[in-house]
This record gives sequence, C-alpha cells and structure tokens, in this order.
Amino acid sequence: MEEVKKLMQEAYEFGYFVGYKGHSEWAEWVRERRERLYARAQELGVYELVKNAYNRGKLEGAKKREEEIRKGLGKEGAGEERPGPKTALPEGEEEGGVEAEFARFLETTRLFLPPDLLDTMKHLKPPRMLRIGH
Repeated sequence: MEEVKKLMQEAYEFGYFVGYKGHSEWAEWVRERRERLYARAQELGVYELVKNAYNRGKLEGAKKREEEIRKGLGKEGAGEERPGPKTALPEGEEEGGVEAEFARFLETTRLFLPPDLLDTMKHLKPPRMLRIGH
C-alpha cells in the first residue's frame, strides 16, 4: 500500500512538473519516464490510479503556470523570463540534466497528492473485518 502511494505521488509530481514547465508529452524523455511509471503501476495493479495522478498533476501544473504568467503580465518587469513551451532537450543536454531540473523543482516546490486521489486508494485496502490482528 505504501509503495502504491509513493508511486502515485511520483506520478503526480512528474505530471505537475511537465505541466508547469510546459514540456511536451511527445518529448522522448517525458514519454520514457511516464512509461516507466505506468509499467510499475501495471505490475502493482494500479495503472488507472497512477495514470489519473499523472494527468491531474499535469493539469494542475499547467494551471499554476498560467496563473503565474498572468500575474507576471500585470506587473512591471516585462524583462522577466517567463516559462515557455519546451518540446525536446536542448542541444547537447542529456536526460540527467532534466532529471536534475526535476529534482531541483521538487526541492523548491512542495506538492501534496490531492485528498481525493488518496481517497481512491481506499478500495485497495481489504475490508477491516478481513484484516487479522487489527
């Protein structure tokens, strides 16, 4: 159960990162990482839960990005760099660079799995009367 929660959290965070940073779903590194998450979810029998967590994170990340862009447009400081869409890795950059960017993003952004996604995990637990010793 804890492994499922961890996998859902990872999927949500990665989806949020992809949405917030404007990375393309078609970029090779995004597709590979997402497929690894989905493969692990398939092994655990929670594919739909993990897929939903990823998609929810992506939507919420994109929404947050749009909010921040709108706020930036209303302020002085038009010279500020705003996030733009990214379709592939920059020339010469390896996946480790993006992985490092993802790690830095997680260090500076506190993301929590939304409660309604956690509620979907409840059906994975056996009924209380079937749990011995509890």
